[in-house]
Amino acid sequence: MKNRIKYLALFSIMFIFSACSGLFKFKPYFITFVYSHGVYGILENEKVNRMGVPKNNIDKMDYIISNKYGIKFNTGNRIYANEDSQTYYNIKFYNDLKFILNGKEYIIPKEKIVRKERNQVDIRIEYSYPAPVDITKTNDDSYILEIGEIEILDKNGKVIKAKEKIPPLVFKKIYYRVLIKNYGGSEDIYYRGWAEDYPKDPSTLKKIYQ
Repeated sequence: MKNRIKYLALFSIMFIFSACSGLFKFKPYFITFVYSHGVYGILENEKVNRMGVPKNNIDKMDYIISNKYGIKFNTGNRIYANEDSQTYYNIKFYNDLKFILNGKEYIIPKEKIVRKERNQVDIRIEYSYPAPVDITKTNDDSYILEIGEIEILDKNGKVIKAKEKIPPLVFKKIYYRVLIKNYGGSEDIYYRGWAEDYPKDPSTLKKIYQ
């Protein structure tokens, strides 16, 4: 008898929930957020060099820096050597990092660069540094990062890429606007680009891709 009552109660709850869910329809909604901050170009003679990359291409500069200097950047102020994802490579930093925002220079001592081995989707050694300002939480759209000289070594200390000075890198904030279509979280993308180019009236945006 107790089991029968329990099952009847469970059935009633499921019936009520199913009936109520039909009363409420999911209304798609837009959301805009800071996607990340990516490499915009290198600084040469106080001018930004995009190396011929069109401004609307927000990904290619990362590949150019990667191919030219052997390093990549990840969210959360992380740097890693762009080599075989199945091989560990170390980065040796020779200088303190310089973080420049609105003409103000912050020094990040190289001793505060944290080395961490990751073995998740891929295998790599990442170096994270404490950025003095998080532009994703400010109205600032860009900053300059000076890494100085670095060297890339394998796990035995063999030089993979000789000591080289990395030019000052200009980073810019990236915006991401999507339309959330249903409870499953599927989305249409309406904007993925530099924050400074985000339109004042987002209603003018059209769907880019799903």
